[in-house]
Amino acid sequence: MYLLAAGQATSSDIPWGITVPLGIIGALLSLPAWVFFIRGAAQIFTTIRLGQPALKRTDNPAGRLMNLIKEIIGHTKMAKKPGVAIAHWLVMVGFLLGAMVWFEAYIQIFNPEGGWPIIGNWAVYHFVDELLGLGTVIGIITLIIIRQKIGDKDKKARFYGSNSGAAYFVEAVVLIEGLGMIFVKASKIATFASYEGGHAATDFFTMQLAKILPESPLLVSIFALIKLLSGMIWLFIVGQNVKWGVAWHRFMAFFNIFLKRNSDGRNALGAAKPLTSGGRMLTMENADPEEDAIGVGKIDDFTWKGWMDFTSCTECGRCQEQCPAWNTAKPLSPKLLITNLRDHAIESAPYLKAARKDAAHAGGMFSGEGATDTAVLDDPSVDAHADMPLLQLVAAGEMGVIDPDVLWSCTNCGACVEQCPVDIEHIDHIVDMRRYQVLVESDFPTELGGLFKNLETKGNPWGQNNNKRSDWIQKAKEDGIEVPVFGEDIENFDDTEYLFWVGCAGVYDDNAVKTTRAVADLLYTAGVKYAVLGEGEGCTGDSARRAGNEFLFQMLAEQNIEMLDNAFEGVPPKQRKIVVTCAHCFNTLRNEYPDLGGNYQVVHHTQLLNKLIREGRLEPVSAPQNGRQVTYHDPCFLGRHNKVFEAPRELIGASGANLVEMDRNRDTGFCCGAGGARMWMEEHLGERINLNRTDEALATGSDAIAIGCPFCKTMMTDGVNNRQSEIENKADRTQVLDIAQMFRESVLVDGELPAPKSPEFLVAPERGWVDEEKLAREEAERKAEEEAKKKAAEEKKRKAEEAKKKKEAAAAAGGAAAAGGAAAAGAAAAPSAPSAPGAPSAPAAPAAPSAPSAGAPGAPAAPAAPGAPAAPTAPSAPSAGAPAAPGAPAAPGAPSAPSAGAPGAPGAPAAPSAGAPAAPGAPGAPGAPGAPAAPAAPAAPAAESNKSEDAPKAEQSAPAAPAAQPAQDGGPIKLNATAPGAPGAPGAPAAPAAAPAAAAGAGAAAAGAGAAAAAASDDSDQAEAQDAAPAETAAESAETPQAAPAAPAAEAPKTEQSAPAAQPAQDGGPIKLTATTPGAPGAPAPAAPAAPAAAAAPAAAPAAPAEDQQAETPAEAPAEAEAPSEEPQAETGQAEAEQAEEAPAEATPAQPAQPAQPANDGGPIKLTNIVPGAPGAPGAQ
Repeated sequence: MYLLAAGQATSSDIPWGITVPLGIIGALLSLPAWVFFIRGAAQIFTTIRLGQPALKRTDNPAGRLMNLIKEIIGHTKMAKKPGVAIAHWLVMVGFLLGAMVWFEAYIQIFNPEGGWPIIGNWAVYHFVDELLGLGTVIGIITLIIIRQKIGDKDKKARFYGSNSGAAYFVEAVVLIEGLGMIFVKASKIATFASYEGGHAATDFFTMQLAKILPESPLLVSIFALIKLLSGMIWLFIVGQNVKWGVAWHRFMAFFNIFLKRNSDGRNALGAAKPLTSGGRMLTMENADPEEDAIGVGKIDDFTWKGWMDFTSCTECGRCQEQCPAWNTAKPLSPKLLITNLRDHAIESAPYLKAARKDAAHAGGMFSGEGATDTAVLDDPSVDAHADMPLLQLVAAGEMGVIDPDVLWSCTNCGACVEQCPVDIEHIDHIVDMRRYQVLVESDFPTELGGLFKNLETKGNPWGQNNNKRSDWIQKAKEDGIEVPVFGEDIENFDDTEYLFWVGCAGVYDDNAVKTTRAVADLLYTAGVKYAVLGEGEGCTGDSARRAGNEFLFQMLAEQNIEMLDNAFEGVPPKQRKIVVTCAHCFNTLRNEYPDLGGNYQVVHHTQLLNKLIREGRLEPVSAPQNGRQVTYHDPCFLGRHNKVFEAPRELIGASGANLVEMDRNRDTGFCCGAGGARMWMEEHLGERINLNRTDEALATGSDAIAIGCPFCKTMMTDGVNNRQSEIENKADRTQVLDIAQMFRESVLVDGELPAPKSPEFLVAPERGWVDEEKLAREEAERKAEEEAKKKAAEEKKRKAEEAKKKKEAAAAAGGAAAAGGAAAAGAAAAPSAPSAPGAPSAPAAPAAPSAPSAGAPGAPAAPAAPGAPAAPTAPSAPSAGAPAAPGAPAAPGAPSAPSAGAPGAPGAPAAPSAGAPAAPGAPGAPGAPGAPAAPAAPAAPAAESNKSEDAPKAEQSAPAAPAAQPAQDGGPIKLNATAPGAPGAPGAPAAPAAAPAAAAGAGAAAAGAGAAAAAASDDSDQAEAQDAAPAETAAESAETPQAAPAAPAAEAPKTEQSAPAAQPAQDGGPIKLTATTPGAPGAPAPAAPAAPAAAAAPAAAPAAPAEDQQAETPAEAPAEAEAPSEEPQAETGQAEAEQAEEAPAEATPAQPAQPAQPANDGGPIKLTNIVPGAPGAPGAQ
């Protein structure tokens, strides 16, 4: 029905000369508003992108979308405060759908009679417009009143600490927008005849308002301009204040809800967020402290979801209102924690963005040809922010963003997460920051040190011996209660249905032991087929994880999972049933162990007891609780985290007691103060949380407080004893009982348990199950390992062949060059052949006998010693003196002295003789009789070793150096590459040195020195260029004096005994030898003895004693080695004995090398990089 009174204006009555300029002004003014707003949105987006990658945030998009619709349309998170929820829903809908009406103002300013084409004249559009305007105004006025009523001055008010100025601005603009929608419509009805005074069904309010408004087209345009500009002012201001969560949550909440942790819509409760870095889950095996972010120590360590949480906070204060820490005068407010992190993130973002831009810019400093791009270097912005330090997140005072007392006050109760309307994950961020403080900074409350030590050494927080876990079992058996123990009474789970996980508190806390015994009595009475692990149990690790010691938690969890999987062998995952009495164990086993491979069906003891009652296996026959008033405290990790609310209450009712609820119960239940590892920490600030909760329980007037968690039982008992300390007789105080204790009393018959029912399965069992996936996974891993070994063997063989070819080519080229130089100079000295790097891992086949020495034909060859495992060794350096090429003639007439060969044993070979040895087969000084040959030390064959091509042959065999023993127990030994210039790996026995050279004729030695020096230098350079083991020589920098006597062998301890074998690593402990820095001397290794040298010719000068320590002169520089990257293994037929070298010299005895000491206890040994120029770690002497 239309009213008779209506406007008579038409389009011809519109003052176009005014409305069009107004429309242009409105459009122009809106442009900068949109620019600022879009820039602010882009700033938030790029800021969020600074976070680390996050795990599983986009899986199950359909489920996430459905949850988003449910939370937005249904306002499920807001519904805990119904009045506020309704008002907020009206404002939200007015904002979302009202945008369509708001944009219509662009048209209405120009043409007051106009609107959206087509739909603007629909009755449904008029109706929606009416509802949106009224709903927005009613809703925002309600919220304004609520904010004023609560206030922001009282610390317990939820708006305390919120940005009230921003909130009032937003609320004012929303109110103006709502009024604008109403007044534009009402003025159009009052002005234009086309509206015919409105329609009662679609314009029921505005048509009444139109009666008091004048007929004026210009007024319509003015109202439309106000509606438009109020929104533009909002966009302009909000765009420049990205910290205003009360405004930005209107946009961010949709994304934050959609991308919440659980795709099924559950809150971020239950399991703690896994430790992640770079988008992958970190474990003890794959974490790299140098590369990974271990927890959160700086703002950029948070994931992008964390940054989104910060920018989504609406500052409503619901979390603060429910927080037990804040309500007991502690410094933690979940709201202020998030807003402080948000403000710090926004302020740090420009520096982080600049630093990343600089890093990317710096990455382009080099052109494609490798040349430096000077334009980039000259850019003053490069590296301007790269070293800008970020404020530490957790530190006292102005040094940090979050005070340590804030961080450690959290009990992980989950009240904040439960209440948050935009699904912020407070606990995840707190746990991540704790992880950094514990694992990186080692900065945590002193009480936690004892907790960690007890868990590491004893496997329980109390630090008690494990054998105490059997005490209650023995007592129960003495009382006639059967408690089967896995591994003692039963060997498998074939005839067992439930595993009773007792927990640490259930055996070490006297009060909790009563709960354990009550549950065992009831299970036995009901005929449940159950068993316990007894001493096989360990702490589930809840307290370690909640305190931030993630790796300790993982260690404990893996141990328990191994034990549980062993117990449940043959049982399918859906029938691996565990019943627990501790809410913390319940949450950990149920929600956190699956991430580590432990999948079990975990139930709380109240749930199982309820099931036994429904199935008639437990029957309350007496009513000791009848008429007794009992209140129930909801454990946070049973109720709020896992939504177990009904089972405990039903069990209380079955016992005959009358339940009296506390004001804060179920989802809004108040914490006892023991969660988040607070059980083990003292409360030094504010009121004790357990006293606050105890006061609420006692206020109900109940005779007893029912509990479903041993931690809660301890805290509430302490609270009752504190509040009722004036009652001397503890029996007269309010009792704190586990529900199982209360129910046990209700089944007693004449004070005794009834006869137990015959044991039987509650659900038909399935046994003999085989984990096909596990078998397939193990088979795939086995095949992959075999393939890797095959490829490694092929690669090793290829490299060995290449190295052999390079060595042969280098030796041939070097020999030719040396021969030419010696012939020109007429010298008679030859270099010692460098020893090849030893690389055996299995005994090699013995080498062929050496050919007799040129100086002593017919002498028997020295047999090759068997291969011994040893570290890769460096080749010996060439002699300091200038050796001549083989075959160079010496002074005529003197027969050569037979050589004393000293081939390298396993380990680092010694340097060759310092003097210039005579060339093989060259005649010595006239008249000098040949000295008898000394026995030569045998060569240790090495796989793929480079042979001494031109070394003279040994005349006699010497006893073999004992082989190094392999590591025991299969302990892996990893030998990483030794950098050029570094000696061999520490601890490997060195090869015996070459025998000291005899003095040659003065003229011959002098003549041959220069040529030999050139040959040695060429050989060294060529070998180095071909990746062979390079040799260092002093012949390149110093000349040998004329007629200088021969020097003894350098760097070789002289002994007639064999080198003792290297001792094996104990217990299979891995030994990791990492790269040695170039130029750094290695750790002194125990050296194998040198063979006794032959007597020198009479004309020769006596040899100086050889040094045991590393040489300090270039002539005695340690040999350079290139260790293989893989564990070398000897191959039959390829291992060859190093040939003995002929060097006439006096035999000089030396001290035997000492054996290397074994690694104890199987502990990993890591030898880190040695700084260039620094001496190596001392080896075993």
